[in-house]
Amino acid sequence: MFRLARSTVAVCRAVHLGLLGLVLGFPLILCGQEAKPAAPAQTPAADSATAPTVVESWDSLLQGAIPQATPDPALNPQQVGGQKKAADDFANHFFFESRTDYYRYDTSFTGLPTNTGIINGPASNVFNPAGYPYAPDFQPDANRIESLIDFGTRGWLSDRVNTHFALRYEQDLSHVDEGSPAENVIETFGANRRFELLDANVEIDGKLTDGIFAGTSLTLGRQSVYGAELAEIDGAAFTVDRPDYTVTVFGGRRFSFFTDPEQRAMGGANVIFKIDPNTSLEYEGIWYLRGSNSAIFRRRINPHWLFSTNFRAYGGSPVDFGTQGLYDSGNGKTSLQLSFFQKLTNKDYEYDFTTAATDLDPHNPLLRLYLGPINPYTQFIIHARRTISSKFRLGGSVWVRRLDSKKDEGPFDTSFEDYRINAQIFPVRKVETFFEYHQRNSDRLSPLNPTSFDDLSATGETSVKDLTGDIRRSFYEGRFSVNGGVYYRRISLQDRFYYLNGLHQSGFLAGAWWKMDQHSRLFVDYDLDNDFFLLSPDLKNSRALHLGVVWKY
Repeated sequence: MFRLARSTVAVCRAVHLGLLGLVLGFPLILCGQEAKPAAPAQTPAADSATAPTVVESWDSLLQGAIPQATPDPALNPQQVGGQKKAADDFANHFFFESRTDYYRYDTSFTGLPTNTGIINGPASNVFNPAGYPYAPDFQPDANRIESLIDFGTRGWLSDRVNTHFALRYEQDLSHVDEGSPAENVIETFGANRRFELLDANVEIDGKLTDGIFAGTSLTLGRQSVYGAELAEIDGAAFTVDRPDYTVTVFGGRRFSFFTDPEQRAMGGANVIFKIDPNTSLEYEGIWYLRGSNSAIFRRRINPHWLFSTNFRAYGGSPVDFGTQGLYDSGNGKTSLQLSFFQKLTNKDYEYDFTTAATDLDPHNPLLRLYLGPINPYTQFIIHARRTISSKFRLGGSVWVRRLDSKKDEGPFDTSFEDYRINAQIFPVRKVETFFEYHQRNSDRLSPLNPTSFDDLSATGETSVKDLTGDIRRSFYEGRFSVNGGVYYRRISLQDRFYYLNGLHQSGFLAGAWWKMDQHSRLFVDYDLDNDFFLLSPDLKNSRALHLGVVWKY
């Protein structure tokens, strides 16, 4: 055994010496080969042209090692060259967004008669001492679906042309009775459904190389133009944007989804004069039955303060004057808004400038609900917000309105003070909480001395106090979020027959949204309001479920 071990060691030592000699002697072998005759000198260009590349060397080495298969002509059709058309790039210029919402409303009742003596029961010719039966007022549930589609193109076929279309559809999925708590404006249309074409227009923009048409834009079709009022027209709007001014003129036929106005022609203009980088003067006007005209002056004093003043006239009468100052600290931690507004006269419209038009729709035989004129008043608003730290933000506002004349007070027109204070707290990462206290005190007349039996000038709320809280939490890097909240309200009311103080109401809500992918988002919300017995019919509680899906291309 000892001799065998010694022989094994000798063999291994010989192998190692052999390998070492091969490694050390390989360069000497190369140097000892017969020297080749020197090649004639060549330029670098000639060397690169004659010397084989690495790929060519490998190809020559492997040539014949792998048999080449003959391609099937059916699997390798001949390619025909062609020029790519602009229409082939449609997907890169197309945008599309849709939102579909489902709503379900559920209502529970106390079983008691309403304030007007209506009870839940079938109508009959027999007198019921408990009250007047009318079952539709007590319908317990309703289902509704709404859908909004917005799509168009940006620079397709021509980089000058954009298109925009917007559609809205609403429908009741179950029958809703007249007088039901869930009744909506959709019930006033046939089959309880409605299709609306909100936008359908083409925008043509000028290029910088178009001479006098550089910086211009022409929009044709159904559109909404913002200015002194919201103008909804089937027509045209033309804009010229220059370094010193911007002008937009528009005109066309007014479209409406709920009326058939006799007066259709509508037009207007918006003009902005850029006096200097910090100062501008703006005019907004619309002409429909009566002209509505506004002038706005804006001035930035320094990087932190911006002031603006506006004046509006309607039908040749001055109606509004306001001024406000906006402050921003620069670092985003502090913001302040100071506002003063004066209602000069009550010569303007009653909440909607289109009410002066004559309605020819046979389905609207009655005049609109008349809420009365907006009487002159003086108003001050202070709104402030401060970031205390990365986890705490504090805000609040004070809103004070005083009617110029005490005799102008009414159910929709009264002096009041409105106060709000809120806090936004981030206790831990991805968790946000929000708390707010709100109080509104209304200065109403005494209801003890009415001028007529149907006098409602002193009717309405005298005090409202709200306390709300909300918490939300995000997950998966902001792709999923849940939230929940509660509110508590105390309200005091008065009319000719009742003084009701300290009525309370409360409720809660919960919701979540989920970003499923870069195109889709899902929403769900649920809320419950408890008993507020002044409502008719006499509600015990009401619940609403909302499901929504958004898809964006």
